[in-house]
Amino acid sequence: MWLGFAAAPCAAQPSDEPPADESTDEAPPEPRAPNPIERARSHMERGQALYLQARFEEAATEFQAAYEAQPFSAFLFNAGVALERAGQPGRAADFFQQYVDRDPEASDRAEVQARIGRLREAAQPAAAPPDGAEPPPESAPPESAPPDALPEEFKSLLSVRTNPEGATLTVLQGGEAVASGPAPFAHTLVQGRYTIRVEHPDYQTVEQEMRIEPGKVYVVIVEMSQGQFLGYLRVSSNVAGASVYIDDREQGPRGQTPFEAPIPVGTHQIWVERPGYRLEETEAEVGIGDDVTVRIDLSRVDFGRLRVVSNVSGARVVVDDQPVGVVPFEGELSGGPHRLRVEADGMKSYEAVVEIQNGQLTPVRARLRPDVGRGGGVVAAIFAGVFLAGGVTAALIGNDLMGTLQAERDAGRLTSDDPRIDTGLFLYIGADAGFGLALIVGALSLYYFLYDPLPPSEGTVLEARDWAFAPMLDPQRGVAGVSLGGQF
Repeated sequence: MWLGFAAAPCAAQPSDEPPADESTDEAPPEPRAPNPIERARSHMERGQALYLQARFEEAATEFQAAYEAQPFSAFLFNAGVALERAGQPGRAADFFQQYVDRDPEASDRAEVQARIGRLREAAQPAAAPPDGAEPPPESAPPESAPPDALPEEFKSLLSVRTNPEGATLTVLQGGEAVASGPAPFAHTLVQGRYTIRVEHPDYQTVEQEMRIEPGKVYVVIVEMSQGQFLGYLRVSSNVAGASVYIDDREQGPRGQTPFEAPIPVGTHQIWVERPGYRLEETEAEVGIGDDVTVRIDLSRVDFGRLRVVSNVSGARVVVDDQPVGVVPFEGELSGGPHRLRVEADGMKSYEAVVEIQNGQLTPVRARLRPDVGRGGGVVAAIFAGVFLAGGVTAALIGNDLMGTLQAERDAGRLTSDDPRIDTGLFLYIGADAGFGLALIVGALSLYYFLYDPLPPSEGTVLEARDWAFAPMLDPQRGVAGVSLGGQF
């Protein structure tokens, strides 16, 4: 249990073992050095749990360990109660005796001494039977059913520290002072309602009512300069390093999970978020002396992020045949496979299938290489077409002329020295030359179109990782900026 006055983190005493966060992303921070009062509180709480399971001897062992951590009489008394319930009157009497020896001014000293007497008597061995008489059969002690609640007689410890030290503490019940002393202050109390009064010559006196429950350790922190009452809040999550916001998100995070700090009493709104996970929101009621633990499990969002950098500034980024931006690019995509293409004028395109992981950033680095010019192939194709057309034309004209000459030869009108015979021959030779040149130049054009002496564009799809708010740097172009993403 924790109680405090004023939200002063420096006044808070951390738990012995902060809540562990199960996370595959980061290792939880190292636990801080154990604090004696926290060790005592931890043993007291374990003892309570064992008592409620009817494991009374084990509970007494935990109460004794609490006393060894912080030697307060409340722990001795509770150990005696547990051993009495365990059917061990002798050991119970020993612990009650230590209680009155440790706290001779205890208000219930007379009642406890009478109880010790009864327990000592019960611990005496039974009288031996007369000679020849059969000893009574031994009966096993009845098994104890688990109790429904802790006994109201369990005592609690109230520990008070102030900033600055030296304030005077007074604990009142029903208007009567039951304990007082300078801070740091500790006192054993029984169940009931009390008023804590804190006085310091340089600060205003503060008072606060609180209810003491049986078998608790209450740690009260008082910041005299503010006089505000505090409880203690711990926030844990399944992902270490998630940001914790309390009451006002615009003021920024109060810390990261696992989070622990004193906090003003009352109802508080809590947000926990981490990039790549859904924002979670909850409420926590923190009372006087409360030590409240809030556990929030984060789940991945249903989308991921794609980041693309390239050696060509302004290269176009196309995803699933849809333009989405230019390099450097970063944007959200639904989880699953996507077709990525990075293209630029005069450069060979880079294409890949990228698997987008929900809640994670997938980085891609593309290196575009120059495209081979196709002008030579186009010119060669044009010339091949011209040669082909010339050959076809010469062949058609030659065929027509040769047809006319053949008709005249058949009619007996064609002489052997007719110059048209040479013309027809030259037309056929020209047609053959045109067809030959068209074939040669066409093959050269096809070569120009198919041959590529330069390597293709290439890229690297890096392993997906959690994203976070971090500066973005294009390692190939030296361009810096601020982006939501991780480094690669």
